[in-house]
Amino acid sequence: MWVLTPRAATASMFFAFGVGLGAWSGASAAIVARIGLDPSTYGAALTLFTAAYLAAMSSAGAISRRFTAKRALVVSAVASAPALAALLLVDDVVSYFALQTAYGFLAGMVDLTMNAAGARIERGLGRPVLAGMHGAASAGVAIAAAAAGLIATSAAPWISCAVVIIALWVAAAAVEFAVAADRGEPVGAVAVDRRAFASRPLAALGLVIGACIACESAAMAWSGLVLRREAPELAAFAGLGASFFAGCQALQRFNVDRLRARVADRRLIVASLAVASVGFSLVAFEPGFALSVVGFAIIGFGTGAVVPCGFALAASQPGASAAAGLSAAAFFGAFARLPAPLIAGAVAEALSLSAAFALFALLLIAALAATLRFVGPRAAA
Repeated sequence: MWVLTPRAATASMFFAFGVGLGAWSGASAAIVARIGLDPSTYGAALTLFTAAYLAAMSSAGAISRRFTAKRALVVSAVASAPALAALLLVDDVVSYFALQTAYGFLAGMVDLTMNAAGARIERGLGRPVLAGMHGAASAGVAIAAAAAGLIATSAAPWISCAVVIIALWVAAAAVEFAVAADRGEPVGAVAVDRRAFASRPLAALGLVIGACIACESAAMAWSGLVLRREAPELAAFAGLGASFFAGCQALQRFNVDRLRARVADRRLIVASLAVASVGFSLVAFEPGFALSVVGFAIIGFGTGAVVPCGFALAASQPGASAAAGLSAAAFFGAFARLPAPLIAGAVAEALSLSAAFALFALLLIAALAATLRFVGPRAAA
């Protein structure tokens, strides 16, 4: 008799989470056009989304201690589905801001608690599987983004709503029945000791990780607008940028553990940041629809290994525990993640989307320089 394993159930949640993000990313250009948002207003909405996302990840620890991480994951996944469905159909600015923020909070809660579940499973198996689960999330984004772009310009945009609700609710049911209940163990933000805060390598790692995540988010959130602007007649295919970005990122993440066995974490981060900056530079030159899609694919390859390698280095820094290192890196990362969408929107409004993407390329180059200057070559523990 076939039985769903905890690993498969958790991986299904990662995939469903990616389907939700992909549906939003693929439809974002159509939503922005439908309600008439200018770039700076869109950037402000993305900033609220990011702030709510980070707030959820910070508060998930306290919530999971009271209700268990599994319960928090199931409830937040079930609640995020209708919030996202409503966001995909929104037709006025006020509702858009409210729904974007609500979805940001619920998505952040799902993100943190599903990673906690994945980490528990990885510890139980005694071998790395979490990077592969992140690959499943990227695969979900890749599939959904391309489809959602087509659906958003069709006569039946409700199809995307039905898909994300089914995906998230089925995954929530799988987690409920297949994953054992935890004992309310703390997850999320942990106390950071003073040594971690005083560590320049940890601060630099956090900023590098935050910059990479900000760039990943930009590739997903702005790619549809870039492609729609470059080829209005191909608006139905505006989701291909996010799709190719996430698909190439998935290929990288499915293989990142094998790469880390042969290449030191810092060297892999440096090479990855260089590749991603090339992708952003290509898009910034406005090369046309097809080459811009290639640029987003390059960004996906470049960003795929940075976060796993960065957190591995943070956990192995001397002078701080693994938990303190990870928490410090996450804390400093917020300083790069939070202002990025607001700045990108302001630059796009004042200058152009190309200028905003050039700015992200410069951000990655700065992150590369910070890695070389401040982060030691210490291998992950």
